[in-house]
Amino acid sequence: MSRIDNWHCCVIGMIAGTLGMLNLASGQDVVYTPAVGQTFDYGIEYRIVERTEGERNPIMVRQRCRLRYVVKSSDSEEWSGTYQTIPFMGNKLANKGALANYHRRTRESYEAGPNHSFGSPPGDPGMAHFHQAASQRAEAVRMEQQRRTLYELERYPGLFQFCGGEIWCTTSGKIRGKGAKGELPFATGAIAGLIFLQLPDDGKTTSGFSSRSESELNFVSSDNDQVATSRISIFSLMTPRDPMKEGQLAFDREVEIAGGVSAGKQLTLSGSGMWEFSPEMGMPYAGSVDYKIEGASYIGKATQFDLRVGFHYLDPVRAMLFDHDLLPTMEAFDATNLPRLTSKQQSEMAKYWELRSKNSVFRPDRSLGIQFTRIATSSAPPPANSKLQRLLKQELDDDSDWKNDVQFEQILSRWDSIRKAATKFPREWSDPSGTFTIKAMLQSVGKSDVSLLRLDNRQAISVPLEKLSEEDVEFARTFGVQAQ
Repeated sequence: MSRIDNWHCCVIGMIAGTLGMLNLASGQDVVYTPAVGQTFDYGIEYRIVERTEGERNPIMVRQRCRLRYVVKSSDSEEWSGTYQTIPFMGNKLANKGALANYHRRTRESYEAGPNHSFGSPPGDPGMAHFHQAASQRAEAVRMEQQRRTLYELERYPGLFQFCGGEIWCTTSGKIRGKGAKGELPFATGAIAGLIFLQLPDDGKTTSGFSSRSESELNFVSSDNDQVATSRISIFSLMTPRDPMKEGQLAFDREVEIAGGVSAGKQLTLSGSGMWEFSPEMGMPYAGSVDYKIEGASYIGKATQFDLRVGFHYLDPVRAMLFDHDLLPTMEAFDATNLPRLTSKQQSEMAKYWELRSKNSVFRPDRSLGIQFTRIATSSAPPPANSKLQRLLKQELDDDSDWKNDVQFEQILSRWDSIRKAATKFPREWSDPSGTFTIKAMLQSVGKSDVSLLRLDNRQAISVPLEKLSEEDVEFARTFGVQAQ
């Protein structure tokens, strides 16, 4: 676990913060000047995908956490305050006690070693050997999963555990801290400095700028989990461009990171992305960067990865979206960000998961089941009264067949979470011509109408579906809960 000490991370923002765009017309420079007493919440997301060819089960990681800063003091040179993370477990924010118990139980189980008691083998010698081999493989998979869980919890507490401390940040982004450092995967620094870019000493950023610095990276051996530390160099180029949101300052960014020679490695990270700053807040607003990684392992395995690091400031609406495991943007429910399940996909899933008698000759393809689960949990829910929705609920309530209960609970919980978020999401509704619009939140949907909560007077109204635009009808039928 991380020890409590003083630490410096002057280059963290350049390593892992992400770049965006700058409004040249504003003539403003980026300066970190948050007001005393302000609280800033950010949503952090890491996506790691292995690119190693021929790997049967490539490493895939998607981990989120909340990052909160509370500003205690501020002057013309620096500000100080506290930071704290709240990680996700699955698709929900973690509970500190539950996460600590999970960590403890996983450590105890892993240290106890593999279970060699596989029950009574079949009488047939051939089948007994098959049973023994299959049980050993399953146990090996379990032990490897526990090793990975412990690796993530103990090496990357900034993402996977509750982590916090004190932070001091100059107006140009030089950071020092006291507390749990919260190291992040690969060369992406520490959690407290993730969102910041280090700025030029002269403070001039309107026309773009570049920086070159050095840092350290821990390399983990694939053989024995031993750690070797090596120096790495970081070069960043920031180019101004128009911001996505009016009044913000923004840059495009190109990053090159290399090193590892002293540890017997050759690491390279090439990345590009965006970073956006809010002069009104005096703090970063949003950013993301995509890296191509060569020469660094994750849990001691593989050497090639795609990495996306993203963050976004969370106002109340965006916080609600992020906490429901959605993109914290106003486009969270768009089909490009939340794909719809096609009729064919729903039909195939229903056929695969339908309840069968114990005497059925059907033997499900497990890889297909994994694929369907992945699609279902990354897509918008089907209509609440759909055959697929009813089937999964029926299967979950059937005590005689519980083999798929975990994945059914996962899928239904995800769909329920999305629908709840949709009823808290303010959007503009309009008629087919677009001449009449109203800002409201979805309440429920019926066969021919939809119930909306107006934002101007907080009154509930019923609107015939035929009076709404095609886009609004699709939103209501996809995310609406059936009217009682």
